[in-house]
Amino acid sequence: MTEMMGAMERPAAMTTAPSAAAPLFHADLPEAPGFASYPALDLLADLALHKQSQTPLTIGLFGGPGAGKTHALQALGRRARSLAAQAEDDSPFLHEAVTVAVDARNLQPAATGLASALHKSLLAKGPHTAAGRLAATALESSTDPQAAAQEAGARLGEVRERLDAAHERLDELKERRAGLTENLLFGGAHRQLDDYARRNRKSLESALTAFGFAGDALATYKELLRDFAARPARLTAFSDSLWAYAGQTRLLVFAALLACLSWVFALAAQTGGAGLTELRGVAEGAAGVVDWVEAHAPGFLHISYGAMGLGAFCLALNIWRALRFALPMTRGLRLLEQDARASRAEIDGEIARQSNVIAQMSDETLRLASMLRAAEARAQERVGGADKPFAQRAPSASGQSASGQSAVGQSAGGPDAEAYLDAIAAGLGEDGAPRRVIILLDGLEALSAPQAATVVDEAHHLLNRPGVVLVMAADAQQLSAGWGGAVEAAQRLERYVQAPFNIRTLRNQQASATYAQQLLGATPLPEDRPVDASSSALDAPIKVIESHLVSKLAGMAGDTPRAVKRYLNCWRIARPMTPDTSALALMLALDHGGDSGELAAMGAAMDLEEPGKALEIHPGEPRLAAALAALNSFRPSPLTHAQAHAAWMVARDYSLPTP
Repeated sequence: MTEMMGAMERPAAMTTAPSAAAPLFHADLPEAPGFASYPALDLLADLALHKQSQTPLTIGLFGGPGAGKTHALQALGRRARSLAAQAEDDSPFLHEAVTVAVDARNLQPAATGLASALHKSLLAKGPHTAAGRLAATALESSTDPQAAAQEAGARLGEVRERLDAAHERLDELKERRAGLTENLLFGGAHRQLDDYARRNRKSLESALTAFGFAGDALATYKELLRDFAARPARLTAFSDSLWAYAGQTRLLVFAALLACLSWVFALAAQTGGAGLTELRGVAEGAAGVVDWVEAHAPGFLHISYGAMGLGAFCLALNIWRALRFALPMTRGLRLLEQDARASRAEIDGEIARQSNVIAQMSDETLRLASMLRAAEARAQERVGGADKPFAQRAPSASGQSASGQSAVGQSAGGPDAEAYLDAIAAGLGEDGAPRRVIILLDGLEALSAPQAATVVDEAHHLLNRPGVVLVMAADAQQLSAGWGGAVEAAQRLERYVQAPFNIRTLRNQQASATYAQQLLGATPLPEDRPVDASSSALDAPIKVIESHLVSKLAGMAGDTPRAVKRYLNCWRIARPMTPDTSALALMLALDHGGDSGELAAMGAAMDLEEPGKALEIHPGEPRLAAALAALNSFRPSPLTHAQAHAAWMVARDYSLPTP
């Protein structure tokens, strides 16, 4: 024990004496040294500034309190600025970009804070630069309330016209759905029913002519189908064909009369004239009739059978004619229903899309109406506030108020913050102006949970514009509390964040010891990796075999377009972090879309005590077992426990956090 204590007291030979210039006490400041260095942050910075990255884009850096989110955000921002500064025309990165650091505590309200921070960053490029001119132009367009009112009024009128047209289109779709049967029968569309009717035209003509229908057989056939389709039961076609058409009633009457006649003669044959004996003395000559009946009674039975046969023939003929008519009708109704089902689904989809368009236009109408009222109110205030100094009502052309501070959205008569952001987004890339804006949002943990959640909501709404990349450092647990629960938080994060990255704690004691030595000054702090703007690891070509494998595993990652896109995007971002990209594809798919049973099965299968053994999945999880089999079919050797675990450690960094 004494020897062990002595060993712990002796400094390691690889370290040096602590520096006297090192801080005596480390406060929890944003400038403090980071917990660890993440090469993945370089890739996220590349993503934010890459020419081929589609925008709007939100990158989420997630971690618990004190995990190093601020340091990671700052490191990402430094690399993004360096890449933009070094980018050339043939570089994969944009040279015309501006990176803006925003503290969430200054976003009260969010629009004003974001507009002011962006305005300051653009002006910092110089008033005569393209960025400075963009800021001045956006400020001017968002400051003039008369112009804003006119523009909002014009846009409101345009949206209302489009909304009226959308309502008309929706009414047309509903009318089309209501008259779907009529359109399918007589609209001229090439449907299954038309094919069937043309192929069987002769038999239809024969059946219809037999029932007294004249004219074009196809038109008559479709008219009959329309009538039958309006009735509740398909059997009405057969029931009507038994009696309602020419010749059928006569056959039924003949069958009934012959049945009665058969019954009478059968009765006569059975009684043998015994019931007529009383007629012998009633009238003169009756005795002869009675004698004749008694003499021929045995033959009446044959007459009865004949009448019965003729009646049965009339009934059978009636049924045969009915079937000959009803079967094409029943077949046509079935085909009509199939055509109607397909068309109805198509029209319902169009109605849903059109309803969604109308809802969006209605929201846009309300927003523009609100903007119009606000602009008119500002214009009225400016007219009534002529006694106020101009600098307090609106900023100067340089964007500075009399006090020298940014005046975006700071006074009631000043610029409209949302209009300013609209103008900035519209002007990105024009006349040499920045083509991309990267917003680094930090400080959410300094707010209450509801405030932090509100800031994220508003920031996403305001920055959801082409050319804008939002990188936010957030605690998922805090957002969950602010949004009212884990379910709502998970849904919002899924909508808001396209590229997640989890800032995790140090994973071993050696890393903790190294960090402690850095804080004491005994080990120099790590420097940022050198920046090379001529290429990006994200541009590494994808092999055909990788493309096939990722496509096969995409189904496990999710069954919605958004889930598949997030899976592919995360694979592209995480791909440079490991040479085993196929194992990474499987683990990312499992992490993104695997259920609890599949996750548990994979956890149980990765036994690090046997790192070289081939990974095997319990047969109770067939989907995961099939995915592993597909993966192994693309590999030269089966995936081992150690390889799976290494890929899993990378994949879990790129999953949306579970609040």
